[in-house]
Amino acid sequence: MIIQTVTGLRTANRATVQFLMNPSQENPREYQRKAIDAQIRSLEESLRNLRRRRNALAPISSLPPELFTAIFSILRLPPSDTVLLGGEPDRHLSWLNVAHVCHEWRELALNQPFFWSHVDFTTLTPAGATEMLVRAKSVPLYLGAWFPKYEYGYYERDKARISTFQKELQPRVSHISQLAISARPFNLERVLEGLVSPAPILQYLSLSGKKYRRRIDGQPFVPVPVTLFNGSTPRLSRLELKYCDISWKSPLFRSLNHLKITRLSADARPRLSFWLDALDEIPQLKTLVLHSASPITPAFPFDVKRTVTLPSLTYFDISASPDDCGLALAHLVLPALTSLCVTAFSSVRDGGDVERMLPYVGQHAHGPQDTWPLQSVLTHGYSKRVNILAWPVPDIDVEVDDPPTLLAATLSPRVTLYITSNVWYKSEIEILDAALAALPLDGLVMLTTEHLESSLGSNYDPRMVHFWLQCAPRWPLLRRIRVGISTVWGFIKMLLEEIGGDESPLLPSLTELVVVHASVDDHWTNHLCDALMRRVEQGVPLEVLDLRMCFLRFPAAVPLLSEIVVEVLGPMMETRDPGNVLGSGPVEEATSEYERISNLWDPIIRGLEDDNSGAEDDSDTDDSLADLHVYDETYYALSVNASPSFENVGTQSYIRSWSRSHFTALELRTTMTSMLRARPPVFSSLSLYSQFPELPSVKLVPQLRELTEVSIAKAREVLAASDDMSAALVWPQNDFVISVV
Repeated sequence: MIIQTVTGLRTANRATVQFLMNPSQENPREYQRKAIDAQIRSLEESLRNLRRRRNALAPISSLPPELFTAIFSILRLPPSDTVLLGGEPDRHLSWLNVAHVCHEWRELALNQPFFWSHVDFTTLTPAGATEMLVRAKSVPLYLGAWFPKYEYGYYERDKARISTFQKELQPRVSHISQLAISARPFNLERVLEGLVSPAPILQYLSLSGKKYRRRIDGQPFVPVPVTLFNGSTPRLSRLELKYCDISWKSPLFRSLNHLKITRLSADARPRLSFWLDALDEIPQLKTLVLHSASPITPAFPFDVKRTVTLPSLTYFDISASPDDCGLALAHLVLPALTSLCVTAFSSVRDGGDVERMLPYVGQHAHGPQDTWPLQSVLTHGYSKRVNILAWPVPDIDVEVDDPPTLLAATLSPRVTLYITSNVWYKSEIEILDAALAALPLDGLVMLTTEHLESSLGSNYDPRMVHFWLQCAPRWPLLRRIRVGISTVWGFIKMLLEEIGGDESPLLPSLTELVVVHASVDDHWTNHLCDALMRRVEQGVPLEVLDLRMCFLRFPAAVPLLSEIVVEVLGPMMETRDPGNVLGSGPVEEATSEYERISNLWDPIIRGLEDDNSGAEDDSDTDDSLADLHVYDETYYALSVNASPSFENVGTQSYIRSWSRSHFTALELRTTMTSMLRARPPVFSSLSLYSQFPELPSVKLVPQLRELTEVSIAKAREVLAASDDMSAALVWPQNDFVISVV
């Protein structure tokens, strides 16, 4: 190699000398530059060859190419089994960094078709997508296309992408393993009409036109043609449709394990008999999600003349009117069900349709497949909405300092029931009472009911007392209750007014009471002392009273309560001025456990000063939360949206339970502290509502914005230092959106 290099130099120099000795040559300088460039290229090639030879002597180069291919394949694997649809253009191509390490690795990467099998037409140029498909050759393909809605500047670009997508898709149908398309109805329909060839290895299909419906289009639904893939998809196991009308006789259903349909047009909603026939043909189905896609009830009551058993179904999620939900549940036998989610939109003023549905929900809430009974329940009632989540494990609300662990717990309820209406004249309390009565809660040991909105606008609503008196006899094993400011008064009065007597007290197993967001004043303390003394007289004393999330306005409260209860965990927020509901007193670190938590979330616990990012203020006073005490009676509401990464229905229901809950300003700050400490991963945006537009919602927004930013930053800092790298994946990657409405 050295001899070749020297020879090359001599040849180049000889050519240069000959050129200089020939004055008749035209443009001598240009000729000389070309000769030098040729010499440089020759030297560069020689240098590359030397580097390749040197790299070949490295220990890692002794590994066989097959092993390198296996390692690169691991880097190439996507983080989930679904096709990427926009938003992260580098996720499937970041592995290409290995191609820039050395020549050998580059050759291996470029010549492995599997490495080019994931093609996202959203983030790639048409030429780039075409080149990747050429390199993929005949390996199974994972294709995705997300075409934004029609806006200025998008049309020509998307027109070219759609054209390329159609052109490349049709001849490769037989090689497609996963296909996801999200587009405007017209474009999606045109693409589907061209897919008439069999898809023998297609395993996953997702079609969506939801985001691109316009009013001028009359909200069209995309018809799934009967000619799609010529009806031949023998390996299709996962089908997801949004705003796409499909016949329940479609051959696409035959081999499914997972079926999700979101919204069918009224004409496409199936008849009960057709629906049962279709389900009877797919006994292997494991997951079924139907949002406004189940049969419509012709009349209620109905006769159940036929049922269909789905022996493998473990997850069933249905969203429709209460009568339609009841119709579907009544005709199904689900012996393997482990998670049921029902979202019902009531249109009957007295909630009669909900009451008709509830017995069928109860039938599927527990079965022979369940090892344990329902033991933990979380409830919320607000703004004509009722939420119930139930788990077959005890103490689901115990504080967990590890957010991923707590999130995982909330993602697996056995029953999720979400009921809403715009026309109820009944209170949420009455609907919740009926729903809890329908569920098999004989084994209930933990109940969380922090918020039940009273239509009377008072915590002294007698219906709350009636609610507790109705429910308590049904829960003899209940040992732990968590109540909030809107439910604690009814609970206390129930303890004082119960008619069971000393021989048969209500809630005989109750040993722990947790109260949150309540103002501990002298009046409240005296009533609670009377109720707890009544428990002592009945021989069922309370053992633990947790007031750590309350506001202390009566310093003697903890000593008085400690004379009755063995263990009292006092409030950590002390209001120095009893008239200031927004008190800015110091944080009392009552226990070593809370000290550890407060160290983690120090910026939240201490409170935050204004960052001058709110509304303009000409006064010389600070805009901190403590300055809002003049609006003691103002109630605020939060509208909380889920992070797109968390579409699980259980999480969505939990988030809805916070939305539009009413808080005073201090309660709002404390609630935000609790929410962000416990479960920041699932939130992506916040909207703040005030009772009256002229009240200072805008003053709270900077505080909440800084609260969220500091909490996320602190959480990421802690997770970055943690050994649990998977924990970091659940935290939101984008900033929160906070607005005033």
